Amino acid sequence: MEPPACCPGNQRLPMHDVDVVILPATHPDDPTYGFTPTQVAAHRQARLHAVRFPEVVWYNRAVRDQAMAQIRALGLPSCVLVGFSKSGLGAWNIARQMADQVQGAIIFDAPLASDDWRRWGDEFYQSDAAWQEDLPLHQIRRDPSVWPAHASLVLISGTSFHAEMTRFSEELTQRGTAHQFLPRPDMPHHWDAGWLAEGLTALEGA
Repeated sequence: MEPPACCPGNQRLPMHDVDVVILPATHPDDPTYGFTPTQVAAHRQARLHAVRFPEVVWYNRAVRDQAMAQIRALGLPSCVLVGFSKSGLGAWNIARQMADQVQGAIIFDAPLASDDWRRWGDEFYQSDAAWQEDLPLHQIRRDPSVWPAHASLVLISGTSFHAEMTRFSEELTQRGTAHQFLPRPDMPHHWDAGWLAEGLTALEGA
């Protein structure tokens, strides 16, 4: 297993006193990649909360607004966001928009550096320009300070987007954006692959 790549500066987050908000990545009844967890065995004291949608969503601006309304309704003083695959883009962009409430994010195997968004269907974004505006790779190139300086960031790659996440981590490092990157090219693209526990451990030891 490769060691994490790290650009120092993240803060330690005590997992015994943290609220974790999980963003769904698939249709709620789709078992292909498992289901959003309600507990992490290695971090039983972390409190997990799930954002819910009745159908599969991409985290465009309208969906993010709905997700943020759900997060605010939880009444949490602060939280860590968790994104997997397409919801990884949601975690990135929501963390920026809710910087006063989000203390960190864990993003697993997500297309953070993909220009070819139409391979997943073109109904989720109104235009290519809207996708390019939301794409984390382009955001960090436009403005290296786009990620909140106080928020810890853990990136974990998997079997589907290892190359893209590696590329994105390299861009963050070049621009001095604090983060941890855990390269796991053989980790299955699945909720139960063990990445969430690993990400929480990384946040705790940042």
